[in-house]
Amino acid sequence: MIRHLAAVLCLFIFSLVTLFFHYNGLYSTDLSTLYTVLFFFWAGIFVFTIMLRSGFNKRFADPSLTIPQMLWGTLFLLIIAYLLNDWRGLMLMSYFAMLSFGFFKLRLREFLTVGLFAILGYILIILYIFVFEPERINIKLELIQILVFSGTVFIMLYTGSSINRLRERSKQQYAELQAALEVNKRLATTDELTGLYNRRYFMEKLAQQKALSERNKSDFVIFYCDLDHFKHINDTFGHHTGDIVLQKFSEILKSSIREIDYAARFGGEEFVGLLVDTDLENAKKVTERIRHSLESFNFNDIAPSLQSTVSIGIANFKEFNTIQETLMSADNRMYHAKHTGRN
Repeated sequence: MIRHLAAVLCLFIFSLVTLFFHYNGLYSTDLSTLYTVLFFFWAGIFVFTIMLRSGFNKRFADPSLTIPQMLWGTLFLLIIAYLLNDWRGLMLMSYFAMLSFGFFKLRLREFLTVGLFAILGYILIILYIFVFEPERINIKLELIQILVFSGTVFIMLYTGSSINRLRERSKQQYAELQAALEVNKRLATTDELTGLYNRRYFMEKLAQQKALSERNKSDFVIFYCDLDHFKHINDTFGHHTGDIVLQKFSEILKSSIREIDYAARFGGEEFVGLLVDTDLENAKKVTERIRHSLESFNFNDIAPSLQSTVSIGIANFKEFNTIQETLMSADNRMYHAKHTGRN
């Protein structure tokens, strides 16, 4: 829309120039005909403005409507060039300013369409005047103007398409950079194998939750998980199978907690979770669901006789009032669960 309004301003200046030409006797027609041409032209510009403001332009492959607008402007310049007597070259110079608006959008083929429309249109005008109104034309001068105009247009086409390629390449590089940043962000916050959050990100969220709980006088629960006999699984079934067990347990974790809760892999077969605005009784229900889900999970399609269980310890923040002590308590209770039979 900004480019369109800039083009409208330029075309308004061109319209004033055409009126200036008339008052200096440079036309072969009367003022009423010139007004008719201007009215017809500005009616088309008004239609383009309505389409852009209403959103109707979004139905087209190119919502900016760059080519239709440039063709409409070219038609206006060609008509003015026909009406002029000996100063048609002035309107050809104006065309270069209009062609520069295509630098923002057009590819080489589209530039050729617009450029050839102007060149062929001007050639047809010169032929028509030469055949039917020869007294209005100096054919040698016009031929020189056509050659210079065509050469300059093709130079601008090459320059414009090169600029457009640079813009497209920059756009692609920007998209690739954004994708790379997104990957780096994901790698910086998540565990690559399980897709859970990593230790650093989890500790950041834990610190934020501590501040929130102290402000709102709410509680939260931390739970520690450690897969039982995981080394035996790796030794018996292989590390690839061990990785699958870790991934399956991670899926159980994610499906057992709410969206506002957090689960992370602390390393190896150790996992930790944060249950927001939760007391111990509700935390027991959540962690029991996690324990039972893993115990009853069927690994037969992965490895016959494979079974996995988990030991879990939980602690609530209000009981200890520091993150470090809450973490240590949950960790100690998890080891107590292991020492009293696991699972």
